[in-house]
Formats: sequence, C-alpha cells, structure tokens
Amino acid sequence: MGLREVARERLVAEMVESSVKDLPDNEWTLLVVDETTTKVLSSVCSVSHLVEKRVSLVENIQKKRQPLPNMTVIYFISPTQGSVSRLLADFQAKNPLYKRACVFFSSQLPKQELERIKQSPTLLSRLGALKELNLEFLAIDSRGFTTAGAREETLKDVFGEDANSSGSYEREMDLIVRRLASVFASLKEMPAIRFRMGKPPQEGDPVGASERQLISQRIAVALHAELTDMRQKMAADDSFPNTETCDLVIVDRGMDPVAPFMHEWTYECMCFDLLDDVIENNIFKYTIDTNKGSEEEREVVLGEQDPIWVELRHKHIAEASLLLNDKMNYFKSANKLAKHKANQGNQDDIDTGDLKQMVESLPQYREQLKRLSLHVHIATKLNTLAKQMGLHEIGKLEQDLVYGNATSKEVIKLLGARSHMKEEDKVRLLMTYVATHPEKLDNSRRMQWMKLAKLTAEDMNMINNLEYLGVAVSKRGAKSALSFASKRKKRSIRKEHGAFEGEEQWQLSRFQPIVYDIFQDMLKGELSQDEYPYVIQPSSGVVGKKTQMIDVELSVRKKKSTRRETTRGVEGRPVVLFIIGGMTRSELRVAHQLSSQFSSNLLIGATSIDSPVRFLRNVNSMSLLDEI
Repeated sequence: MGLREVARERLVAEMVESSVKDLPDNEWTLLVVDETTTKVLSSVCSVSHLVEKRVSLVENIQKKRQPLPNMTVIYFISPTQGSVSRLLADFQAKNPLYKRACVFFSSQLPKQELERIKQSPTLLSRLGALKELNLEFLAIDSRGFTTAGAREETLKDVFGEDANSSGSYEREMDLIVRRLASVFASLKEMPAIRFRMGKPPQEGDPVGASERQLISQRIAVALHAELTDMRQKMAADDSFPNTETCDLVIVDRGMDPVAPFMHEWTYECMCFDLLDDVIENNIFKYTIDTNKGSEEEREVVLGEQDPIWVELRHKHIAEASLLLNDKMNYFKSANKLAKHKANQGNQDDIDTGDLKQMVESLPQYREQLKRLSLHVHIATKLNTLAKQMGLHEIGKLEQDLVYGNATSKEVIKLLGARSHMKEEDKVRLLMTYVATHPEKLDNSRRMQWMKLAKLTAEDMNMINNLEYLGVAVSKRGAKSALSFASKRKKRSIRKEHGAFEGEEQWQLSRFQPIVYDIFQDMLKGELSQDEYPYVIQPSSGVVGKKTQMIDVELSVRKKKSTRRETTRGVEGRPVVLFIIGGMTRSELRVAHQLSSQFSSNLLIGATSIDSPVRFLRNVNSMSLLDEI
C-alpha cells in the first residue's frame, strides 16, 4: 500500500467511518476543515472518497456556515488557537450549530487548548469523539511526502541570513518535527533515526554556519523525543511498535545543492520545470482546438490516477516520446471503429482530429484518446521548448561540470555564444559551476560574469546565497602556512551510475542526485556511521546488513550484465529519507526507481517539493541584496 493510500485509509477508517457508524443508514454528515487540514485532505482524498462514506459537504471552519442543528459533524482541524476558538464558537450555549461533533486534531493538542475545550459545557455535552489523529503531512504520491507549511519558506526561515534571529526559526523547526512524526504515526513504524553530521565551520563561512550545520541533528534529536512521547501515549492500544521497525535518514539541502537547479530530462521533471507556469498544485492547464474551430481551455491533474502518467513520468523524454507514438499507432490499429473509418479512405490521412470525430459517441474510446492526446500534447511542447531554449547544449555542459569534465572556460564560451539564453538558465548554469568548483568566485570574476551574461545584482546575490547551504562560493582569504588542519578537502567527483534495470542509457541521463547513493548505501548496510550517526544506537539486529546479490540480465539496446540486489526488508522495513530545505522531482524519481530495482520500500520526504524556478526564488530570499 502506497503512502497516499495509507493516509487515505486512516482518514476514512479512523475518522469518517468511526464517526458515522452509529448513525442511521439514511443520515449523512459533513466535514469541517481548516487551512492546514484542507491541504492534507486534498493530497490523499477526492470528493468521491468522502461521498462514498456519507460525507455530503466539506466546509471551511474560518467561513460562516449554515446552522444544521439536527446533523452530526466531523471536525478535522489543526490544534491551533485559531481553529480551537472557531470550534468553541460553533457551540455557544444559546445557538450551537450542530447536534453532535466528532473532533479530530491533525497533531497533538496543547494542554492549554484542551483546557479551553473542557471549559465549554455545550461542546462537551455534544462531543461524540475527541482524538489526536496525528496526520499532518502532505502526500505527493505513493512514495513521496512533504511537511510544507503555509508559507513554504524553510530555506529562508531555517538557513537564511537572519534565521537564528527571527521568530520563524523555532516555529518552523517545531512544525517539521510535528509533521514528520505524523508520517510514522500513520505508517505505524518506529524509525531508527540517523542524521547527516555537519562539517566544522571554516574560515570565510557566513555568520551562523555552525548552527546551520547542526540543523539535521537538531531535527533528528527532537523527532526522537516526539516519537518516544507518542509511543508512550499510544501504548494502551498497542498501535505503535516498541522497537525500531524502519530506518530514517535526515539530511539538509546542503547535502546536494546541485540537484535543485540541474536540467533533468525525464518526463515528470521536465513537466515541472519547463511548464512550471501552467502547472499549479499538479493541475496542468492547457488549450485545445475543438472540432468547431474554437479553443477550449482544459485542466487535468498530473498524478497516479492516470496510468499513462505513471508509465511515462520517470522515462527519458526521448523514450517517452517514442512510447507515446507507439501507443497512438496501436490505438489506431486496435480500435475497430478507427479501422473502419480508415478503410473508408486513405489510412495515411488519418490523424488525431479524425480519431476524435470517430469516437465522439463512444465514451470509452473518447477517454482513452483524451489521455493519449494530452500526453502527446505535453511531450510535443516539452521537446519544442527544449529545442527553442537550446537546453541540450546547456544540459551537456551542466553534466560535464558535475562530473569534472568542464571548467569555467566552457561556461564563459557558452555564455558568450548564447546571449539569448533565458536569465534563469544562465543563473542555473553558474550555480552548477560554483557548487562543483568551490572558492572560484572573486569580485573580478563576479563582475566579468555580470557583464558577459548580462546578469543583475539580484542574480549574483542569488548565486552568492548558496553559501548559506554550505557551498564555498567566494574565494577565501590566504591560508596560513601553519593552518594545514583547517584546509578544505578537495571535493570528490560525484559517482557516475549506469541506467536502471530495464532502461536505456539515453543522452544527458548521466546525472543522479546524491540521494541515489544514500539509498543504495542504506539498502546495502554500508552508509557510514561516522558521516550519518544514529541519535540512539538501534536495538540489536536492526543495523542494515549486506544484501544478497542475484545475477540478472539488463534488457536494453546496449545489452550488459548487472546484478540485481534485494534487501532483507522487502516491502516490510521502510527506508525513509527526509530532506530539510526541499526536494526535487529527480530525487522523488530515485525513490521510485530504486524501490523497483531493489524490491524494497523506499520513501522520500522533505519540507517542500520545488521546481527549479521556485528553488531559485527561495534561494534569493535567503539574504538581502548586498552591494556588488
């Protein structure tokens, strides 16, 4: 069962079904939510899921609602002062809105708010349930989740220039811990928690660097305390394990600062990069030409409910395009009505427009063609944009920089030759350079880049802000002859990996984010305990063991043998990786692909999931613009 299904099952079984079980069969209920729980609910449930369980309406607690004094209502709200106040206002002594209330909080209810509820005799007399559901994360898909808050500014609040002096820091840290704990409450798993050990501060690091290096450790320690407390509270119903049943590794965005701005070439990654302006909350908005010659605006959710999306999302754009072409050809040949129409005329003249007319009266064919046409439209748009923007040349240089095959000379050459590059692509390329070539930027080169690439001071500030993620962007002062111990180690070149089992090594598919190596090392029991120590050493037998190696053959055009690895925790012991500072679609892809390759249950979460454009915006917010 995927993460989204787990969360949905909890909402349906523990909240909705438990609330309506004593109602007459013909009696319906309504669901009241707040801003936080609206996001949680919409990430895992559709309206149809709720209607099936006799929920007739979903209403916002912040808005004025019609009194229904003869109805039982379900509250799914966050345990904030504002939401509790609205709950109490609904049950004033003279005019209570509802007959009965079943109240479920998304996380632990503070004692002071519980006391306020106890002081409301009207509510207490009508209370059907009062429970901490501990479900406050947002499911992205079956293997991904976020703890995103309302502001989604974790980089600024936790890593930014003024993070430690702002009131947002502690609030954000508490929110991350609380929502991450709710993931394990839903999975009913107790994790053995590890974290990425911070490196010692270096001369020239920005103010607050030592505190930033401890963020993963702080979250790990606080989460362990939160889960221990949760386990004690849930001990009575024996629903939470007493010993470690899964593995969790907590890292921060500085673990791999390159991944968020690399141009990725798989279908899903390209969608959320190149089409970011027309995708909002996974909803893709597009326009089609109708048979009547007019334009029609449409919206579609890009998600796992679409089998074609699931099949295409992690494939290289070239492979996805070929597969779509094959699917469309098969549709033409397999559809009896299409065959009949084609036989009446020249089969070479048949196109998507003809097919749409043919199946107008047949819903089953219309829906199939609609999905195919959608993805053909998307793939065509992606290929066109990539060509117009010259992304193949940019992408090749990015990957050469990452793997040590290019220097600033190639960067300068490309920037000089391609003056029409989008400004954000220039910034992304330069970020790739500084993240892979530390301490190369001084004032002279900074001014050279600004002039050559026609960048603004704000653009350069964005690049400089990578310092807050641990990237040594600027040249440091001259080192003393006696300061050997403080010298930085030369950055190791990122490992190159071949194609996943059953896949081809397409052009520009060399890049893999660092989470690939972390997941692999975890599954093999080889993740360094010096670099990733435990908060508490786990119980005997929990630490990962070497995996059994099974010889298999990789079916690709370039045949090569490989060895498929299976872990002792096959679909039974999840491995969870959590990234403070946001994750990318490429990192989500890795969790899916390695889960399949290793036959294991891998989950990945973060404080947010960011498109490259959003990541740039978040990095830009980390400090005020300095004079350059």
